[in-house]
Amino acid sequence: MSRLRLPWHRNIGPIGLDLGSPDPLAMQVRLGADTPVRARVFPTFPEATLVDRAAAAAAGLRRGGFVGREIVVGLPSSCTKMSVARLPVISGRDGLESIAWEAAERSGQPRESLVADAIPTGAPSTSHEGKEEHLLVSTPVTELTQALDHLIDAGFEPIAAEPRFASIARALSRRNRRDADVVDVRAVLHVEHASSLVMVLRGDRIAFCREVPTGGHVLDRAVAARLSVPIESASQLRAQRIAAARGHGEPVDPVTEEAALAATRATLDALAGEVALCLRYFGVTFRGGQPGRVVLSGPHGAEPRLAGIIEETCRSSVVQCEDEVPPTTEAASAPLEPVAPAKRGEIADWLACYGLSCRSRSLITLEDAA
Repeated sequence: MSRLRLPWHRNIGPIGLDLGSPDPLAMQVRLGADTPVRARVFPTFPEATLVDRAAAAAAGLRRGGFVGREIVVGLPSSCTKMSVARLPVISGRDGLESIAWEAAERSGQPRESLVADAIPTGAPSTSHEGKEEHLLVSTPVTELTQALDHLIDAGFEPIAAEPRFASIARALSRRNRRDADVVDVRAVLHVEHASSLVMVLRGDRIAFCREVPTGGHVLDRAVAARLSVPIESASQLRAQRIAAARGHGEPVDPVTEEAALAATRATLDALAGEVALCLRYFGVTFRGGQPGRVVLSGPHGAEPRLAGIIEETCRSSVVQCEDEVPPTTEAASAPLEPVAPAKRGEIADWLACYGLSCRSRSLITLEDAA
């Protein structure tokens, strides 16, 4: 069972539980220094639902040695719907209800079947209707409630549930939390297995967010077709190439590397083109030009040649996410005991979970409206 939050544990943050990664991840950090103090992986089966993932995590958390009961939950992209909407400025419970009704109308679902929240983008208004642009996010209330019930029955207290893009943005904004940092504009390309996420951050504020259906699985299929190998072998080859690009393994032989580069080039060009279109939309909407840099993150963000193609296509400098998070988190080695060896040292894989664990306990989102 988790340890009680004693007085000397008051600087330990809540447990960040990422239910959107291939296997659920949990992390807890020492607030202030933002240093990870514990992390765990909870294996599940590939077709696991949100409820299955929560059940596996609840069972593992009881034996995980975490401090306290508070949990911040990250929801998978498959369980959330996101859209851009201009909403009237209404505060309090009435504001939450207007957001929920707008989400229900856009999704064609009954109001009582979903829970919703909205994130203001800060985009300048183009009319005098008194409306502001928001990222509208909703999720099925039944599935969310069942998932949270598993955690509650295990003795934990879910204090917030949020889409993973919000936690990724928080993780990449630990150095940009002042109002003056709004001038630090950067784009983010977060590449997962199933899809990719393109964001533009102004300080710690999300100005733009879009999900792109191109992910690591598309690259796996391209390599498998080019080399005439099973999809599992192609996935292992790409994992070896990414590890070598991050400096954690030996490179593959030159012939295989050249064939893999040729197989993935078209997909990487298309992905870079999507990023360029998103940045163009941001420049028109905010009338502020292009972001100063593009941050690559996610398990597949270090794909060889991806950074160079984005630099050429977007005409912007490209950095890896390790350059954006505080130095105390970039190794994720000894403090993250016991983490699976394949994950050790890969902050890109833990980015969403790290952002969840850095969330303030005083803020409540989706589940507050349930």
